[in-house]
Amino acid sequence: MAEKSLEDGVNIRKHRRHDLVLPASISIAPEHQSVVRFSQSVCVRDGWVPATLTDFSPGGIGFVVEVYLPRKSLIRVRVSNPDESVKESVLDIKARIMRVQMTDRRPAFLVGTVYADLTTQQVSSIETLAAFLDQSDAA
Repeated sequence: MAEKSLEDGVNIRKHRRHDLVLPASISIAPEHQSVVRFSQSVCVRDGWVPATLTDFSPGGIGFVVEVYLPRKSLIRVRVSNPDESVKESVLDIKARIMRVQMTDRRPAFLVGTVYADLTTQQVSSIETLAAFLDQSDAA
């Protein structure tokens, strides 16, 4: 997540974070597949692992996943559309792992990311989703 340090050591976020719960899938980005690999037993299909999106901001996303992901690794994240009749993902982006925190004994990990290598179309999708969430929060 994007943060800005002040002289007194206080961190301030650059972007508003929205708490939510959406189904998602993650996979290791092609650039890091030679270094980080998932066991086939944890993959649902073709190297994708289920996750739950827990927060969203224009600077990055947070999610819970049941596999450990090393910090600084690049991943792909697909956020499913809550409307199951729509096949297209709400978001399909690349992100860099910045924070990994074990949440409980399952094990489960709370992961914080920043976006990486975004296309102009992906930036537009992120801005659209952020604007929608801002309006929803205001209502």
